[in-house]
Amino acid sequence: MPYASIVVMLISGLVIGAGVPVALFYMAFKVGSWPFLIAATILGALAIFWGAVIAIVAFVPILDSIDNQVKVMNDQLNTYRAFIRSLLEELDDVNTVLKEIRDDLKKVSEA
Repeated sequence: MPYASIVVMLISGLVIGAGVPVALFYMAFKVGSWPFLIAATILGALAIFWGAVIAIVAFVPILDSIDNQVKVMNDQLNTYRAFIRSLLEELDDVNTVLKEIRDDLKKVSEA
């Protein structure tokens, strides 16, 4: 899902969750009767709930994208670890060769 549609879903969730209750209470206070105020309260609570649901659903593709990025990064990390392990093995081999050369040079200098 493209990020533009995620932004549209977040904005629509905000408008439904915040704008609708404000408009309902404004109209209920303009009319000034209790039935309209009770209806505005019920509809406002429903609007806040469904606005929150829409906003939460908008984050699902973002979380999927993050999961995919984490998998790719873990694969790269495992590759780097294997590379570093092979480098360390090579360095150990070089270290043993250098120690042998040092020992040979000590023997030659003593003789």
